[in-house]
Order: sequence, then structure tokens, then C-alpha cells
Amino acid sequence: MDQELDASYRYRRLGRRAAWILGIVGLCGVVLVLLPGWLRPAVAREQIRTGKVDRGPIEGIVEASGTVIPAFEGVLSSPVEARVEKILKRPGEVVTAGDEILKLDTSASRLDLEKIQDQLAKKANEQQQLRLSLEKSLNDLRGQIERQKLDAEVLSYRADQNRKLLADGLVSEQNFKASEVEAKKANIELAQLQASVEGARRSTAAQLQGVELDLATLRKERDDALRLLVLATTRSDRSGVLTWVVPQEGATVQRGSVIARIADLDSFRVEGTVSDIHSSSLHAGQLVRVMLDGKPLTGRLSSIDPTIENGTVKFKVDLDEARHPKLRNNLRVDVLVVTDSRANTLRVPKGPFAQGGTTERVFVVQGDHAVRRDARFGLSGYDFYEVLDGLDQGDEVILSDMKDYERLERVNFK
Repeated sequence: MDQELDASYRYRRLGRRAAWILGIVGLCGVVLVLLPGWLRPAVAREQIRTGKVDRGPIEGIVEASGTVIPAFEGVLSSPVEARVEKILKRPGEVVTAGDEILKLDTSASRLDLEKIQDQLAKKANEQQQLRLSLEKSLNDLRGQIERQKLDAEVLSYRADQNRKLLADGLVSEQNFKASEVEAKKANIELAQLQASVEGARRSTAAQLQGVELDLATLRKERDDALRLLVLATTRSDRSGVLTWVVPQEGATVQRGSVIARIADLDSFRVEGTVSDIHSSSLHAGQLVRVMLDGKPLTGRLSSIDPTIENGTVKFKVDLDEARHPKLRNNLRVDVLVVTDSRANTLRVPKGPFAQGGTTERVFVVQGDHAVRRDARFGLSGYDFYEVLDGLDQGDEVILSDMKDYERLERVNFK
């Protein structure tokens, strides 16, 4: 048979239940009060980087990568058709003026030179023979002239005697006329011999002039052949770095073909590459800044390669300080092509908070928290973004990456 519980026991049991219920109710109240604060995201103030919106100049740029290359590159051409005997220098080696780069087999050219020298010797001998022949002809003519002079004098004397005898009637007029004709004939023959001397001189002089022209031509051919043989030693004509040379020994090179390229290391320029999406923004003559050890070197975009390879465009930059002491061949540099500029505009320092779009969600610091704003940007420079709308001068913007909080309107600082 059941017995009724003691009254004191019932009171203690009810008290425990009441205390338990009140504890749960109080705990729920505390949670309801503190939960909003616990659930609101916060970031550590010292872990973020901020920057202020100010006014100043800004340049819109296209960022590209570049390589320092020599400003000038000379070529060595083969002066003769020859076979490559030995390659003495390889690409990348530094050479000085006079260094021999490779050896060519010049035996064929030497044979050609010997033929020209033989022809030159024969022609010189022909010239000497002509001079000797002229001298002999002149000597013969001089002898004939002397003999003819004597004959002419004798005949003239005889004609004069016959004239006197004709006056005295001691000789017939017929004999006188005959002697007079013979004297005149002798004088005519003498004049002809004297004229033939000048003719022989002129004829031989013309022949000698022709031989001299042939000799001059052969001398030029000989000098050119000698010069080509000297050039065939393929010595560098300048100091620099060898960028290319005929790759194979035993290969035959044609006259005039390039056998080596030598880059001048006294002055440099930059070869840049950029994504083809920026190709429409590139124009010859644009201002370019090349970052060298954190400092810009100015230059101008000189040429753009019309060929697009693997989604990239190549271009050349002529530097204002092409002989800067810190420039080195094959040095990698950052290239900034200036596409536009503003003299005085609102700007904010660049940082990972913006992804390069025209409209970005940014957080502006306000005391112990930051609020989100939609900002519109214009030019993108090397250090700054141009602010078109959404931010005011003096605003402090979080520059750190805040993409995890971009859907929130407010972020507290710890």
C-alpha cells in the first residue's frame, strides 16, 4: 500500500526543479544578449594594411616583363665561298676586337689569287715587251732618218750645183730638173721618217695605255682577293658578346652569308613581352619606364612585333640612358608602358583589395570598425588606382585582401 510523501521532501524537490528552470532561462538570456557580438566578424587591426585617399598625379600603365639586350648587333659575313674548318668561339663568349672566331678553308680563294698574280706578271711582261719594241723601232727610225738626212743633203747639194751649171750652159735643163726632183723626194722621205717616229710613239703609247688599264684592273682584283683572304680569318671587328655563330664545322658558307653575330655591350635596350590583350594599347613612341633596382629608367617604345606568339606580343624599348652602369645583358626587368596620365586626381594606393575591375567593394576605416563601400576606379598605375567615385579625399581604405568579408556591410577590429 502506497504511502504519502513527506511534505519537506516534496518542497525540496520542487525547489530543485525551479532552480534548474531559472538557470536555463538565465543562460538563454545571456546567450541572447551576447550572441550578436559573438557572431559579428572581426579582424586584427595590426594584420591589415591601410592607405589614405589623396590627390596627385597618376599614370595609366600596361605592365610587361622585359629583358635587357644590346642596343646594337653587328654581323660578320663570309667574304668568300668556303668551308668552315674550325669554330673557335661559341655563343655567349665575350670577344674583343681582333679575336678570331672561326677558321675557313680558303684554298680555292688562294688559287684564284695565284691566277690573278700570274696574269698580272704576264701583263707586266707584255708591257715591258712593248716598251722594248718601241725603243727598238725608234732606234731603227733614228738610223733611217740620219741616213735620209745625208741623202737629202747630197741631193740638195747636187741640185744646187746643176742650177749653177745650167746658168753656165754646162748641163742640160733635163738633168737639172731630175736632180731637183730627187732632192725634193729625199726631203719628203725624210719628213715621212720623222713623222713615223711620232706615229710609233703614239701607237705604242696607246698600246701601253691599254696594258696599263689591264694592269690596274688586275691589281684591283689582286688587292680585293688579298683583302678577302685577310677577312676570311673571321676576326671580330668590335668588342662585345658573341650571340650567334655558324653551328657546324665542315659546313659550306656562301659569299656574303652571315657567319657570326656580335652584340655591342656598351649600350643597351629592352625587349618586352606582354599579353596580346594589351596589343591595342601599344603604340610606337609611347613613354616607357623600366624598373631597375626599384628605380625607373625612362625610354620610348620604338617598335612592335606584328607577330603574336603563344598569346604574347613583343616590343622594343630605346632607353634614354642606354649606357647606364647597372644595365647588363639578359637582365630581367619590369616594364611599364604609359598609356595615359592625370596631373591631379583622386588616387588610392594599390593593394590586393582590388582585382583590377572598374568597380570594387572596399572597406573604409571608421574608428574601431570598417564599413563597406562600392568604389569606381579609372586608371591603374604602378603605385596607385585612380578613384572616380565612391571614396573621398582623406578616407582610410583597407588595402589588404578582404574578399572573405566582401558580403558584409561592416567589420569590427579586434
